[in-house]
Order: sequence, then structure tokens, then C-alpha cells
Amino acid sequence: MKRNLITFLLIAMSIQIFAWTSPADIPDVGDARLRVVAQNAANYLTNFEASNSSCDNQDEFDTKTNKIANAFLALKADIVAICEVERNDDILGYIVDAMNSIYGENVYTYITDGLYAHASAGDYQGLKSGYIYRSDKVTPQGSNTSPYRSGEYCARLRIQAFEENSTHEKFVLSMNHFKAKSSGSDNGESTRIQNASYLISKLNNVTSDDDILIMGDLNAYTDETPIQNLINAGYEEQLVRFDPTAYTYIYKGTKGILDHAMANSTMAEQVTGARVYHINTAGGYNYKYSDHDAVLVGLNLGKQQQGEDLDDVSTTAPVRKVLRNGQLYIEIDGQTFTITGIRIR
Repeated sequence: MKRNLITFLLIAMSIQIFAWTSPADIPDVGDARLRVVAQNAANYLTNFEASNSSCDNQDEFDTKTNKIANAFLALKADIVAICEVERNDDILGYIVDAMNSIYGENVYTYITDGLYAHASAGDYQGLKSGYIYRSDKVTPQGSNTSPYRSGEYCARLRIQAFEENSTHEKFVLSMNHFKAKSSGSDNGESTRIQNASYLISKLNNVTSDDDILIMGDLNAYTDETPIQNLINAGYEEQLVRFDPTAYTYIYKGTKGILDHAMANSTMAEQVTGARVYHINTAGGYNYKYSDHDAVLVGLNLGKQQQGEDLDDVSTTAPVRKVLRNGQLYIEIDGQTFTITGIRIR
């Protein structure tokens, strides 16, 4: 289904550009040059007749889109890894259009993966994971792949490499949505274990870069076998590393981590922080768009040391002027300064 001008205008007209304020504290992930957000979007579909759609009509869809866009912008996301969205090449465009409209510049775009699923109304299970990114900060490298050759989990487990434009450093970002807990004989555990096994095997053979970050709704807590298998394969849970009390989901009053940020050893060295943004578990109805909180990871790829003021930055670094909200800034090597040389991020 193609996006159209009417839908875009409805989104643009309904956005409150200056009225939105965060209902939860913005997580501190240190002095990061890149900020990566992962989010389960809770059945973000335009097929409103589908039994698992989170929206019943266009108005509800537009409202949810605006909530998502504002949350990602509040986190200053450079890359968004998102799951539980409709399986087609147009769905992420609604969020991107809203983000660009609010931000005031067309800096956000998304990866088209050619994944489609067709199902009758009321029986729509065609979900996927995907990527949104700032084209002025990063560039996708290579193809968008999966540990699975076909089928449901081919769309739900995805792997994509990115290059930071200012440093040309690369990393691999895997966004995943493992099998949900179910009422079957083993509660879906065997499939989740398979998901982890396939993912580990595929990532062992990636050639785009050695630095790997695994994110997504893995539908397993830290002490469960799928996560333990990832840990045994060399991936460290970054949320627990930076906050032992972290949680991303509340089930019947019990808090736990279902949405993970796991890095191999070389990637972990470049992580400046990993925290949970509690916009959905604590933000209230006017802000909530999912039953899962957003996960934010800060990265300094290459572990390059940055100066504290303009004079400390090498003159060989890429320099460009940017205009935001009528104010002129200077960007050098991924950092932003006022024209007087004060670093603002």
C-alpha cells in the first residue's frame, strides 16, 4: 500500500511541534557521538481490520505515529531499530515523514528491504523488523540480511551494517523479534533457542565489521536459555552493565528485561551507555504507544577521544555549518558547537 499526500498532510497538521514534552527522564548514555534506539512498536499496521492491529482507524494510526516520532526525536536517535511493524516497504515511511516534519529537516530516512506479506483481514501476522536512520550521521553498508533464508523469522531477525559518516567507523546492528511466549508445550522456548542459535551462527560469519550490537524484543529474560546462549557466545547485556535494576516490560506487576542490548567484546568497548526510556511503562495514556519501553545505546565508534572545546578538535576533522531553529551551529567530527566554540553535544 502506497503512502499518499492526504495521509502525510493529516500527520503534519496534527503534530504539536512545540507542545510535546517528555513524560519520563531522557536516559543519560554518556558523551556519545551516535545514539541507537530499539523499539517494539506493538503491531504498527495500516491494515486496521487485522486482528492484531493496534489501531482501529486512520486517526488512531496518526496519533500513534506522532507519539512514536516525538519519542525517537526526544532521544535524539541517529539510528532506530524497530520491530513489530507491518511487513512492507512503506510502513516506516509514515514515522520518517512525521520525524522530518517535527525536526524541520529531511534528515531521517529508512531502509527498504523488499519484505512483503499478504494476508486476509482478521488474519494478518505479517510483521518485520526494520531500520530508520539519519542520513547525515550514518550510511548503511552492504545488504540487509537475516539468519533465516525465508519464512516468518526471516523478516523478524535482521542484520545491517552502518558506517559513521564523520569517522568512517563501522559496526553491525542486528534487530530482532524472537518467538513470543505462548501456551504451547514449552511456551515457545525451543523456537526462541533456535532464534538465538541461528543469530549466533550468522553473526559469526559477518564480514562487514567485527563490532556487533544485538538489539530487539527477544521475548526472554536474562536468566533464560536464549539469552544465556547469547552470553555464552560472547555477547554482554549492556542494560545490566550500566543499570542492574533496568527493566523494559511489566507483566502482571513484575518488571523485567525482554528488550535487550547485547554487544560483543569489541563493540562493548565503544558503548558509552545503555539505558531504558520508560515512556510506555510510566508515560501515561497521552504518550504511550507500546507495551515495551524504548532502549537507548550511546556509541563512540573507534573510541576516539574528543576535545572539551573547539580548540581541542583536530583541524583535519570534517567541518560543516548547520542551521537549526534559526540558530547557526558548527559540526566537527560528529560533535556540535556554537559559533563561539562551546560544545553542546
